[in-house]
Amino acid sequence: MARLGWIGLGRRGAPMVQRLIAAGHSLVTYDADPTRNVMDAKSPADVAAAADVLFLCVTDTDAVASIVEQISHVDGEKKLLIDHSTTHPERTREMARRLRAANGMSWVDAPTSGALGSCAIFLGGEAEDVARVRPFLAAYGGAATHFGAVGSGQLAKAASQHVIHDTIEAWREALELMRARGIDPAKLLEACKGAGSDSAVRGHFGPLLLRGGIEPESARNFAKEREIWRDLTRKP
Repeated sequence: MARLGWIGLGRRGAPMVQRLIAAGHSLVTYDADPTRNVMDAKSPADVAAAADVLFLCVTDTDAVASIVEQISHVDGEKKLLIDHSTTHPERTREMARRLRAANGMSWVDAPTSGALGSCAIFLGGEAEDVARVRPFLAAYGGAATHFGAVGSGQLAKAASQHVIHDTIEAWREALELMRARGIDPAKLLEACKGAGSDSAVRGHFGPLLLRGGIEPESARNFAKEREIWRDLTRKP
């Protein structure tokens, strides 16, 4: 059985680790936050040295770049990094090339979207590497689609998030209009169950918009994702 390592035990990463454990896997784990006392290792390099397959689930592109720097001296031959973080596609390709040149480690970008257990997973990497990771993804994911070379999974996630952002904004405007015209916006939200306008966005973010806005962590993630999208669409 492959030795698994996991870096990033936040709101998304910790439950993914628990699902892997429930599926019968053992993991060596690490998080930069010292208050997360479920950690097994003292550094990213310790995790990379102990694992055949290394998972990342951290905040942003810069956090991934920092980890790449810290693990680049660890022998990575025949090892595989799976990045569940949401990062810039072009920097992902650059980091993957740098890591492969430094220590031989392969890379699959695998950002996720949706509830664990049924979430979509967007995959970028070599076909044999993607095949290698699929059995692990089954512990917490739904459909896992391979889009092509490293970075293409991140590109697909950026496109998906763009649709989500615009849908949230459309719901915000719709609810504000109902309120401005003297109609309870909650009625619209409820009435649209099963309508053409219905979606997981309505179900999850609609009630938050009624209460005044989305939670701070989601707001930070959306700001990051919007900047990635703007950068991608500025380039030919």
